[in-house]
Amino acid sequence: MRFGNILLGVGVLASTMFAEGFINYKSLSKDLKAQAKKDGNFATTQDVKDALKAKDWAVVDVRTIEEWSGGFIEGSQRIGRQAPEKALESIVTDMDDNFVKPNLIVVCNTASRASIDAVKFRDMGFKKVKIYPMVTWIDECNPVVTKYSLSKDKTGSKQKFGSYYAEHCVKPIDKK
Repeated sequence: MRFGNILLGVGVLASTMFAEGFINYKSLSKDLKAQAKKDGNFATTQDVKDALKAKDWAVVDVRTIEEWSGGFIEGSQRIGRQAPEKALESIVTDMDDNFVKPNLIVVCNTASRASIDAVKFRDMGFKKVKIYPMVTWIDECNPVVTKYSLSKDKTGSKQKFGSYYAEHCVKPIDKK
């Protein structure tokens, strides 16, 4: 009994020592987003539109498949969170592993996950990495594409549903 209490005490002490250096997700992403704004790495909507047309930029989305299916920027590519480095290979490199798109805009709902992944992508050697919140795209009345359908196929029914806009962007229908 006494030995168990000693082990418990040592465990609690050790965990508090290690927890002292822990930075929580909210604080980390807040600091990284502030730094991105300061460094000019917080993309504007115009930056995203320009990147979608540029040959040396890729717009990648790190949201979950459910978030992506709900609405995404047409022309962006989902790389997810599990192994984004691996998913990027086919988007940004040629057959000889040379960068053909050395610049990235990383998208997620509020840019929090994007800010964390951007650090990793810079370490991988990308020339420019900017972050962008999907909510800004939607709030500024830009269209989103959805993969939701009545089909049980998780990739959607492959029907073209067209683009959707946030409710505040749609003009009410005049009922006479």
